[in-house]
Amino acid sequence: MGCESCASGTCSLEKKDGLPPGMLEQYRLSQSRADGTLIWLEVQRDAAGTPRLAEVSREILGHVKAMDDSRVYGVVFGHNELKPLYGEIFSLGVETLYEVHDRRLIPFQPEAYAESIAQIAVRVEPAAILLGATPRGRELGPRVAALLDTGLTADCTGLAVEGRILRMTRPAFGGNLLATIECTGFPQMATIRPGTFPLPAPQPDAEGTVIYWQYCGNSFKDIVASRPVTVGADQDITKAKVLVALGAGVKRSSIPIAESVARKLGGTVACSRKLVELGWFPASRQVGQSGKNVAPDIYLAFGISGSVQHLAGITAAKRIIAVNRDPGAQIGEVTDELIVGDADAILAELDKTL
Repeated sequence: MGCESCASGTCSLEKKDGLPPGMLEQYRLSQSRADGTLIWLEVQRDAAGTPRLAEVSREILGHVKAMDDSRVYGVVFGHNELKPLYGEIFSLGVETLYEVHDRRLIPFQPEAYAESIAQIAVRVEPAAILLGATPRGRELGPRVAALLDTGLTADCTGLAVEGRILRMTRPAFGGNLLATIECTGFPQMATIRPGTFPLPAPQPDAEGTVIYWQYCGNSFKDIVASRPVTVGADQDITKAKVLVALGAGVKRSSIPIAESVARKLGGTVACSRKLVELGWFPASRQVGQSGKNVAPDIYLAFGISGSVQHLAGITAAKRIIAVNRDPGAQIGEVTDELIVGDADAILAELDKTL
């Protein structure tokens, strides 16, 4: 029996799945129809209740639009107070925004949020669902994945796509390795570490569609008390414009000197993983794959050799200056300037000079 879809008209329709050779592989007809990306847009509110879009949500939107041109859906929770955010959301690439319109959902309600996102996902059939790896996102992501019976790659520090296949990179084995993971089905899900991607530039005059979604469940928690934990601006290394970073090549006695230098430069002291393991710094000061991604204007690294995991955390730094005894230190591959010398002595001299 001949086939009219091939040039010769002689290929057999008795082939696999009754399709001409190669067609199944070319068009991936055995896959789900899932397409596009659904992103949970986290909203933060100040003391007056004024909403703003979380930076990590903006970072994810920018990267998704840079990866490919597939459709982008957003889902946000709140009420009329969200209207001023529409313009910004559309300018960052969202084409269809699902607003779960319910005053009861202005406070974070993980069960209700998860049910709503899962229901919206069933409707739009996205190829991927992305959330920020914030405290809320870490709680919400697994709930959504369980409801949709799909996998979740948590705390990703890299994303890439090939067709509809999402390749998700995250630290593994305590940060000693980087694993690139693919999901075996749809939707593919990931939470993204804040600071992983640069903030995008909004596209003016962008437009989109808002669809109001009604939550019909009853999965609400009674919040007995809420007490925000505030990290001082001087200790939040992800916000610092100047970072003085210490590694295994410095003495513990240099920490007060580094604090003095950072204070004079209007910055903050950060560290490598080794110093956290030694107990010299809390984990909140650690830079790298198993710590935090940072994007300062100036990154001053003293005694840091530059492991792959550490370098992955400073890719967004605008200017990197390192001090190390070893002229072949790996950090020299990414620095704007590498000063070869004793890190403790040069740090002390810098403090005196300032």
